[in-house]
Amino acid sequence: MRLKAVELHNFRGYREFKLKFAPLTSLLGEGEVGKKTILRALDIFFNGSLAKRPLKLQDLNEKALKAGDWEIAITCYFEDFAVKKSFDLRQYLEETDSFAENGGDFQLVDDQNRGYYRSLLARMPMYVFFDEESSASSPLNFVVRSAIRDKQAEIKEIQDYLDDRLGRNLSQLLANYRDLGAPAPQFVFQNPDLAEMIKQQEKVSVTSRGKAGSVILAFLLAQSENASIDNVVYAFEASSLSAEEEALLAQAVLKLVAKNKQVILIPRTPHLMGLLPLEGTKIIKKVAGKQQLLSDNQVLAEASSNLGLAPSQQAGRSRCVLLVEGQEDVRFVTKINQWMYEAGMVDATFAEKGLFILPVGGCGSLLAWLNFDLFSKLNEPWFILIDSDKGTPEAKQSQRHLHRIRAKYPEMQAHIHATFKREIENYLVFKEGKKKLVFEPYEDVKQHMYDLMQKRHQSWSKDKTASKLMEEMQLPDLQDYYQKDGQTHRELVEYFLQIDHFIDKS
Repeated sequence: MRLKAVELHNFRGYREFKLKFAPLTSLLGEGEVGKKTILRALDIFFNGSLAKRPLKLQDLNEKALKAGDWEIAITCYFEDFAVKKSFDLRQYLEETDSFAENGGDFQLVDDQNRGYYRSLLARMPMYVFFDEESSASSPLNFVVRSAIRDKQAEIKEIQDYLDDRLGRNLSQLLANYRDLGAPAPQFVFQNPDLAEMIKQQEKVSVTSRGKAGSVILAFLLAQSENASIDNVVYAFEASSLSAEEEALLAQAVLKLVAKNKQVILIPRTPHLMGLLPLEGTKIIKKVAGKQQLLSDNQVLAEASSNLGLAPSQQAGRSRCVLLVEGQEDVRFVTKINQWMYEAGMVDATFAEKGLFILPVGGCGSLLAWLNFDLFSKLNEPWFILIDSDKGTPEAKQSQRHLHRIRAKYPEMQAHIHATFKREIENYLVFKEGKKKLVFEPYEDVKQHMYDLMQKRHQSWSKDKTASKLMEEMQLPDLQDYYQKDGQTHRELVEYFLQIDHFIDKS
């Protein structure tokens, strides 16, 4: 049973808000816009007091409080029915449920329709929600809940059998007391719920807390392989994962969706966004203090801004765009180009010729650019200079991402360049007086320099490694030489000359 939509009334930052879900829904938006609030509202709707954060008086929307509207309502729409759960804060969160079928009017649950209402609840999916607070035991406790749900009929049968057997024995016991002429004791029964007893008995605990991101990843990988739990919505916040782990997460999510499972997630990095399909992406934006859901047409424009393509960033007279990873790469390109100008290799700098250098992140971000078709929105010729990450676990993944970009834009093959070495820092040297330290092609230069300075009891910022090293360098120090067909070439110098000649001809 698929969850089609949720509607929130007076819940936290949402006064009135409705969101439709796809089989795979990605929630995007600025940090405090309320993405996780939606996942928490669903947790309360499906799991009630067992939710990670059960409903509290403080969850009432501030504007609703000022207006004297004391009701919080969460409504979920399914394929042929909807369920609304309303909570009256004046009555200490007293819950009132109602339901509607096939788009009809909602009717309150009463004694007459309660049995039918319970049959609708039995058709709803289970909802499992993971975030940074999730412990390693959370997935296993969910498995216990799902097993109890799947065996509900058998559990009820055992419960009825126990009640019947206990009742017959109690009747016989009381009759025996009467026959003996002895006063019968007063028996008080707690009437325990067998399912709840099993749930408590099988509750899983752990002695140490694992990283939440790893907990989520391990669980989803297991679920994607066996997919043994039916009728479930997986909801989670994807954070604190490496690029390689994000790739595994994306694969697991897509496998789950292919097996008719439903997934709602909050991707935290452009890299993960790039690994997921655009369909089902929802962007929430706060306008004048109110959350608004962008239309499908607006999603691309907003994604452009989120991924680094804001109109204000474009140089007014730019004639060409060079996409790089970060600000250090901008400084790296600018410095080498300045050296080339001082050496008379070019007649003007990139800035003077109208090249706009745009930092967009690594290969994962570029893949997001591909999925959102942002290259076509540049309106100018473009080049890409990206770290190859050779010698790292991310290298193969980076190659696959670049292959997809080249396949989509075959005419731009010569414009796309991945470094021959690991990253830009591997082309630099550490000069100290007359000494020069040359780095290996695939070593971690940032870590090398940090460790070296630690031994000397000197500070060193890994993120500023390129800038620091280039302060003492000149163009001949740049380690971009390589041999081809018996001739010496310069990898980066020749690539920048290619860009320079392209601008001159355009």
